[in-house]
Amino acid sequence: MSRFKFFDEDIEEKETPYNKLEYKGSPNNLNYTIVQKQKTVANAQVISDTETKMLWQLANMTSNKDGYQLYLNQVEHDVLKTNSQLQELVGFAKLFNSPTSRLNLRFNNIGEITAILNQLEILSIWQNMKENELLSLVNANSTESSLIIKAGDKDFSDSLPFIKNGILYQLLFPSFYGMSNQNNLTKQQRYFGSNIFNEKRINLSGERIVNGNNADELIINEKFINEKSGDYIKEILKIYNTQYKPIFTDDLAYSYQVKIDYKLFKNSGVIKNIKCEVEERLNDNFYFTSHYLFSLKTE
Repeated sequence: MSRFKFFDEDIEEKETPYNKLEYKGSPNNLNYTIVQKQKTVANAQVISDTETKMLWQLANMTSNKDGYQLYLNQVEHDVLKTNSQLQELVGFAKLFNSPTSRLNLRFNNIGEITAILNQLEILSIWQNMKENELLSLVNANSTESSLIIKAGDKDFSDSLPFIKNGILYQLLFPSFYGMSNQNNLTKQQRYFGSNIFNEKRINLSGERIVNGNNADELIINEKFINEKSGDYIKEILKIYNTQYKPIFTDDLAYSYQVKIDYKLFKNSGVIKNIKCEVEERLNDNFYFTSHYLFSLKTE
């Protein structure tokens, strides 16, 4: 029997050109409220516990046979909850979000981001930050400050990988347009960035099930778990044995699981809401969880 019940059910249907899911957008701006909750637990102690609320606006969408283009504006970004020891980092985190708070994005016809059209504007904002708000950090010449500036130079000089790999963008711009909008089940391969090991991409496999019975709405459920072999496992084991095992003593028992539930308007392909749960574990002594809720504002 498969890990997920979906695999035991044969519900695939023959597709026709008339039951493909397409993103047609809206003549008006689309506004999404995003609530993000994250927690890290080590040795039964909560070492970070944060809640963030954002308002994203999708505006001025245009489309053609190859895909579509739109503006994404981060209108609000509020930290609702954080540890006292992390409070001083809140302003710093907001500052680093500012270069990409306005994005002009191009997509292909299955919903994948293919270009950032205002890349020069993003880089200009970053360069201005280094000459003003971050000047003391630039002049510090410490190993830590140099790493921070180097990371910013990388992300803001070519922001396409940074945006494509960010989980918030992966959730709001899923690559499932062009697929069947009727009952359908497919096996999927995905990747997400590790929340514990910096810049590590974790390969996941799972399934996507589409429920198109409702006349107006489409429900899409996805479940993924990390692949148990591959070079990334060897790299993680090496890092764990060097940095984490002396603290936690237990052996590595790595797992990364993601569950995503989408609800869309069938006639336009516009997302109505998204619920996502992420859990990444080194073992029972150290784990990270994250919950995301996207809601389309209708007022």
